[in-house]
Amino acid sequence: MRLLFDPESEVTDEEGTTAVGVADQPPHQEEEGDAFDATRDTLIRLVAEYWHEQQESAASDQLTDTIDEFTLIHILEYRHHGTVDGRLALWRQEHVRAVLLEWLPRHVTVLPDEAAEHDAPAAVAALVDFLAAAGVLDPRSDDPGRLRTLAKELRSAHEEAMQDPRFMGPAKFWMLTAARNGIDVRNERALDRFLADARAGRVPYDEEQLAQVMENQFTGFFGRALDTGAGPVGRSLLQERALPLPVVVLGDEEELRRTAAGSGLLGQLDEVARWLGTEGRPVTKTGRLKVADALALARHLGTDRGRGEAAGPLIHLAGDTWENIRRADQLPMLRLLVDWARQARLIRVYRGRLVAVAGARAVREDPLALAVRALTAFPELRDPLLMGPAWDVPSDLYPRFDLLLTDVLATLYGMPAAMPWPLLWQSVRDSYLGDDGWFATPEARQGSHRRSAAELYAVIDLLAEVGMVTFERGTPAALFHESLRDLNEPEHPEPADASVLSDGSDGSEDLAVRDDVELVRLTELGTYAVRALLTSLDRSAPAVGDLRDADAPTLCAALLDEYDPASARAELAEWIAARGGWNSARPAFTEALRRTRLHSRRHALLRLLAEELPDGHGPEFLRTLRYEEELRPSALFMAQAQAAAAALSAQGSAGRDAADAAARADEDLDDREIALTVAESLLLMRETGGEEALLEQVGHSSGDAAAFATMLDVALASGHPDQAGLERLSRIDVAALRRRAARLGRLRADAARRHKSGGTRKRKKRR
Repeated sequence: MRLLFDPESEVTDEEGTTAVGVADQPPHQEEEGDAFDATRDTLIRLVAEYWHEQQESAASDQLTDTIDEFTLIHILEYRHHGTVDGRLALWRQEHVRAVLLEWLPRHVTVLPDEAAEHDAPAAVAALVDFLAAAGVLDPRSDDPGRLRTLAKELRSAHEEAMQDPRFMGPAKFWMLTAARNGIDVRNERALDRFLADARAGRVPYDEEQLAQVMENQFTGFFGRALDTGAGPVGRSLLQERALPLPVVVLGDEEELRRTAAGSGLLGQLDEVARWLGTEGRPVTKTGRLKVADALALARHLGTDRGRGEAAGPLIHLAGDTWENIRRADQLPMLRLLVDWARQARLIRVYRGRLVAVAGARAVREDPLALAVRALTAFPELRDPLLMGPAWDVPSDLYPRFDLLLTDVLATLYGMPAAMPWPLLWQSVRDSYLGDDGWFATPEARQGSHRRSAAELYAVIDLLAEVGMVTFERGTPAALFHESLRDLNEPEHPEPADASVLSDGSDGSEDLAVRDDVELVRLTELGTYAVRALLTSLDRSAPAVGDLRDADAPTLCAALLDEYDPASARAELAEWIAARGGWNSARPAFTEALRRTRLHSRRHALLRLLAEELPDGHGPEFLRTLRYEEELRPSALFMAQAQAAAAALSAQGSAGRDAADAAARADEDLDDREIALTVAESLLLMRETGGEEALLEQVGHSSGDAAAFATMLDVALASGHPDQAGLERLSRIDVAALRRRAARLGRLRADAARRHKSGGTRKRKKRR
C-alpha cells in the first residue's frame, strides 16, 4: 500500500461544496487513478473498524461513539489535494488546523439537525490514531497525542467556521437558511418553494451574511479568494498541491563549489556586502543608498558594463550611465545587485545604514552556499528585473513573477533532456497569461506574448550567466516530439532569433525534427540550487544520499512512496554504507518491518527490500525473516509469491497456470508454514477489500464455500501472530456464505438450462 499519489484534477460544484446528508455520494471527481481511490476507501474502512473496536474496550476514551465516513473522505481528500506534498500518512498541527478550520468549511455543508452525526475533530483523531496504531504514521509527523488534543481544542472553532460566511457560496447559504426555517432540503419541491418565497421577500434571512457571501464570490472570480481564509490576517491555511519531483543525483559538491566560484555575478553580490562592510553606508528614507555612495559602488562593481546585448527587452539592465544621476534608482543594474544581495540576506538596513549581515559571512565565503542563497532570492526580484526607471507599459510577467519563475525552474528540475523553449514558454503562457487581454485584438495579444517571452528569456539568461542554466540549439529529444507536434499555434517565440519560425515553415509539426530549436536545461549547479529553493517552499525534492542520516522507518516510508526502483537501490546502498555495512544495517530494517503492522504496507515494503537491496542482500534478508516470529508469515507469503512468479515465468511455455505454479512453490513449505501463508493471504485480502471482497474471492459454488471454510479453519489454527486479525476472520459467517453460494449455484444452473433450451419455449403450430 502506497500512501502518496500523483495529484489529479478534481471536479466539484460551482462553489466547491458538497452537502453532507443531502447527497448520498461523495464529491464527484474525475478519475484520479484506481490506486488513490482504493487506498482512500481501504483507509476509511479500517479507521472505522479500528474506532469501533476501541469503543468496545474498557479503556476507551474516544471523542464520539461513531465515526463519520463521509467526513473521513474529505479529510483524506484534503491531504491529497489541499497540501503541497500530499502525503496521506504525514500529519502535523498545521494540517489539523487547515482541515478543520478551512477545508471542511469550504467543501462540506452540515445541516443543523445532523451536526452531531458529523464529528470532524473525532474523525481527524481517529485517522491519526489508526495510522499510529498500524505503524504507518509518517515518522516526520507530530506526536499523535498532541494532534488528538489539538483536534479537541479546535471543536468550537471548527463549528463556528462551518457557519462562517467567508467559506460559503450562495448554494450553501440558502441551504442552511432553508434548514433553519424548518424546510426539508431533501424535498426538491419544498426547497424550490422556499427559494421562490425568499426572492419575493416573504421569508427572513441574514442580509449582511448574504452580502458577505456574494462579495466573496465576486473577489473569488477575480482570483483573490485565497486571501479569505482562517490563517493570520485572513490568509488561507490551504496550499496548492505540487506535482511530484523526480529523484536526482547531485553533483560533487567540491566541483560545484569551483563552478560557483567562477561566476562573475555571484562575485559581484559578495563584493556588494564586502564594500559596505559592517559599518555600512547611510540610506535615504526609502532605504536606498545616497547618490554619492551609489555612484561609488557602481564604479567599484563596473555596472556600466551591465548585461549589454544580452539584456534584450530588459534594456534598463544593458548598463548603467553615470551622468546626470539624481537618485540611486537611476542606476538599475546597481539596484538589481543591491536588491539581490538584500533578498539573499547578505546585507540589510540597520539603524539607517545599509550594512553587511555579519552572520552571512560564512555563506559569502562558500561559493556553493552563496549560489543557493542567490537562487532562492531570485524569484523575489520582480521590481529590479521587470521595472526600469522609465517603464511605460507594465510587464505581463510582473503580477505573479515569483510563482511563475519558480514553476519554470521546477519544470526544468530533473528533466532528463534539454527542454525545447517553445514547450517551456507555452506552459508559462497557458498557466499565467491564458486569461489576459480579454478586450485585446489577436494581433495585440500576440505582440504582448512575444514581448513576455523575450522578457522571460532574458531573465533566465541571467541565471545562465551565473552558471545555473544553459541555452543551446539542436534537435529536441524524442520524449518531446509528441508535445511539440501538439502545439496549437504556429508562433512560438524564440527571442534569441525572432526569425527562426519566419522561414516559410507552416508551424509546430516541423519543430520535432528541426536541428535549430532553442533548448534549455539546468546545469549541475542549477539542479543543486533549484533543489534548495524547492525544499525551502516545502516541496519534496528527493536526491540520492538525502536520507543517509534518516532512521530506518523514515527511509522506508520515503523509498516506498517517492523513489523509483533505480534511485531506491542507490539510496539503500548509501544508507547501508553510512552504517558500516549490511550486518550493521540489517537489524534496523527488521525493526522497521516489525513496526509496520498494516499487512499491505508491510508487504509493499518487504517487496521493495527484497528486490532493491544491493549486493544480493534482498533474497538473503527474506530468508532470515523466516526465523522472526512476528515477520515470518509475511516473509513466507512473499517468498511463495516470488517462487510462483519465477515458476510461471520459466514454464509459461509448458502451459502451466498460476495455480499450478503456486502449488509448486508450496512444495518447500511444511504444514505450519503453509497454514501461516494461508492466514497471511486471508488477512491481506480482508484488509485491502473487506469481508465482501474476501468472499468474492472464493467463488460461487458450494464447493468453493466449503474450500473457503477449510482455509478459514487452517488460518485460525495457524498461530499467526496477528491475533486481532484472526479474531476478525473468526467472525465471518461461513454458514451465510454457504447459503449464498448455494443460491448463486441454483441461479447459475437455471440460467444454464434456459440457455440449453434456447431461452424460450417454442409454441406449437396450430393445425
